[in-house]
Amino acid sequence: MLNRGRPIELPGALPRGARIAVIAPGSVVTRSTMKGGLARLRSWGFEPVAGRYLWRRSGDLAGPDALRAADLRWALSDPTIDAVWSARGGWGTARLLPGLERIVRRRRPRWVIGFSDLTALQVTLVAHGWPSWYAPSVVGLGDSTRFVSRDIERMLSDPLSERLYRPGRRHVLVRGRARGPLVGGCLAVLAALAGTRWQPTLRGAVLFLEEVGEAPYRIDRMLWQLRASGMLDGVKGLVVGQLTRCRPAPNRPSRSLRAILREHAEALGVPAMTGLVVGHGSKSRALPLGYTADLDAHRGAVSVRAPST
Repeated sequence: MLNRGRPIELPGALPRGARIAVIAPGSVVTRSTMKGGLARLRSWGFEPVAGRYLWRRSGDLAGPDALRAADLRWALSDPTIDAVWSARGGWGTARLLPGLERIVRRRRPRWVIGFSDLTALQVTLVAHGWPSWYAPSVVGLGDSTRFVSRDIERMLSDPLSERLYRPGRRHVLVRGRARGPLVGGCLAVLAALAGTRWQPTLRGAVLFLEEVGEAPYRIDRMLWQLRASGMLDGVKGLVVGQLTRCRPAPNRPSRSLRAILREHAEALGVPAMTGLVVGHGSKSRALPLGYTADLDAHRGAVSVRAPST
């Protein structure tokens, strides 16, 4: 089952002065790349609280697994912390999943915000009743072209309101309607979980996917892997966000992304659409995971509302 016996529990809006833990569960960050994003959080009236090991480095990772895991455990369990915001993506969050279930089973949910590599954590949280926001990382908040400010502010101040995304009819791949909890994230990260003990069960869900820098044939390969692993058995619908810089190599024969996505949606027998402005591209909106999604792949729209608790 998608939710392991625990209904989604919704934290409230973040008040001014809320303490937001900033951690780097994946790739390394620097003070210079974080400066703008931390300033943005302060300008919204929040108090960013850096994890003890935020500035550590171990090659491409933000410190050894043990230290990144310590920051993650602190961020999810410290009673003085109101929300958790990932510093950046990259790679490494999946390496911290061992032992995480014990924490999320015992703790009251709080907002966890981020995207990309954080997908590994977000699908695990949703399975244990924790909602999450798929939204730009703290590094991304330092670049005003990466997000829609009023959209992020609404996410923080009114997280329980219904949200509507309307790409339009031209983005419909397979017509139909579907309803289910919205789950997913970065395609490559989900593919990395396939066949592991942390492979999510998505039966009954509306699946959201986005990606960056992957050629169409690699998108096809990862979707095939998700289907072959059984991860997508029972999925109700497919919603695709930004596929940023996902172009074929020069002079390489390629099918179109649209054709590849339609083929997999038809194989699953589910309604599907593209065009959500969510992911690695510019002006990305925030998307609540674990909420109830109503996919209308006739009009090319999806509405997302807080689930009944």
